[in-house]
Amino acid sequence: MKYQSLYSSQHPSGFTLLELLVVILIIGILGAIAAPGWFGFVQRQRLNTARNDLLGALRNAQTEATNRQESRKVTYSSTDLSLTVSSTAAVTGGAVTTLGSGEIGDEIRLVASSPIVFDYDGRVNVNTPFVISVTHIESPQKRCVIVTTLLGGLKPANDDSCDSFTAVP
Repeated sequence: MKYQSLYSSQHPSGFTLLELLVVILIIGILGAIAAPGWFGFVQRQRLNTARNDLLGALRNAQTEATNRQESRKVTYSSTDLSLTVSSTAAVTGGAVTTLGSGEIGDEIRLVASSPIVFDYDGRVNVNTPFVISVTHIESPQKRCVIVTTLLGGLKPANDDSCDSFTAVP
């Protein structure tokens, strides 16, 4: 009885260089197709995170003004994407909130025309809608928070809804 090896020289095993190159080419093409969609998704998520943090910080400032029965001023820093909530009587200091915990990237900008003040009742000091925008420097996408009324109603909005309101100078 003869012993036959499972790995005979007549049956080569493994992949040829051509097969390997075809698989790498297919993976590259699929990656090139998926990459723009993935980057757009990540960008939208960063904008949403910044807008939600902004909305939460404004609601906290409004609640704090009501609970403490004193005015709260919210100032914005577009360079480090942060808000400072302080008493209107205070000259310096205040609670600083960084949008997105500082992890949303350098390409996000916060745009507001002036600080906003919530009085002791949580109302705002403006009569027309006030828009605070979060934008991406390389994209037309926009997220914003709109202070809609004298009562200080806060609502999130996207893209064209942000543009339909004008900010108070």
